[in-house]
Parts: sequence; structure tokens; C-alpha cells
Amino acid sequence: MKWYEQRFVNRRDWVIENQEFLGLSEKEFMIVLMIDFMSEYRIPISIDALAQKSGMDAREVDETVSLLCAKKYLDIRASGKRISFRLDGLYDTETAREAGVADRSVFDLFESEFKRPLTQKDMEKISEWNRTYEKRMIILALREASMYQKVSLPYIDTILREWTKKNYTADMIEQGKVSYEGADRT
Repeated sequence: MKWYEQRFVNRRDWVIENQEFLGLSEKEFMIVLMIDFMSEYRIPISIDALAQKSGMDAREVDETVSLLCAKKYLDIRASGKRISFRLDGLYDTETAREAGVADRSVFDLFESEFKRPLTQKDMEKISEWNRTYEKRMIILALREASMYQKVSLPYIDTILREWTKKNYTADMIEQGKVSYEGADRT
């Protein structure tokens, strides 16, 4: 199962958090959110339904859907009498890499660093961090914990909370001006 298919992952939150990297126009953004919402609640999706829900006219929706397909974010499949709108390309690691969102999924990074598959509880905690902290900060905290050979979720959580409390930014940390221990290196 892919990371975005896990039941604890909120795909709409992920789209909102990564909007600047995905390069979606306002119309594309609206249609992506509508497709994801309608898919989740099993509401039949069509150009007319999207137009009605979004307030756009059918021609605009059709053009927007075509652009999303061209970007490989959206795949439309017909099977029998049913048409499915799938946004897998939007969440796929390769698409994310091409769009500059991620070199690897955060979950993959943690599994690699922990040298074991993540538990459901681990994935829920990491998902919580994704909603709370900037992705770069999470990765930097993982690297910091690894550097001190204290790779555990509670330790990484402490790092993230301390950095936030001290108003550290990812740029400050990447430039080596601060560390978890809080030593100012400037």
C-alpha cells in the first residue's frame, strides 16, 4: 500500500501543505480538492458535477481537468459504465520528486533510518508532525537524532518542540547556526 493510501493520511491537507511545490493554479487546486473530496465520499464525479460544486462552468472544468491530466496528476479511467478520476499521480513519489516536493517520502526516510518498517503508531505520529511542522524541519530533526545516535520518535519530537520554542528555522539549522543542544554557532 502506498503512503497516500494509508487511512491516517489526509491527502487534502498534504495538497494544501505542498501547493507551492505542486504548481497548481487556483482552478486546478479547486478541482483537485473537489475530486479528492468526492472520491473519499463516493460521490459520482463528472465534469458537470465538478462544475456545479466548484462554481466554474463546464468548459473551464474540462480545460482544468485536461491540464491536470497533462501534468500526470490526474488519470481518468473508464471501466464498464463507471468513470474513475484518480489523483495517484499527484501523490506519487516520482511526481513529487519531479515537482520538487520530495526526494523520498518522509515515511521512507524514517524506515530507512530506523532500519525497520514503521508501525501504525509511528506513521500516525509522523503524519501529525507533517500537519504541524515544515517537512524540512522534520527531516532535519531526524538527521540530528541520527547524528546523536538517538533515533526514536520521542527524541525527535523533543527536538522539534525545542526548535519551535526557540523559533529556529530550517534555514538556520541547515546553515549550522544552531543545533538541538541549542548552542548558537554564529
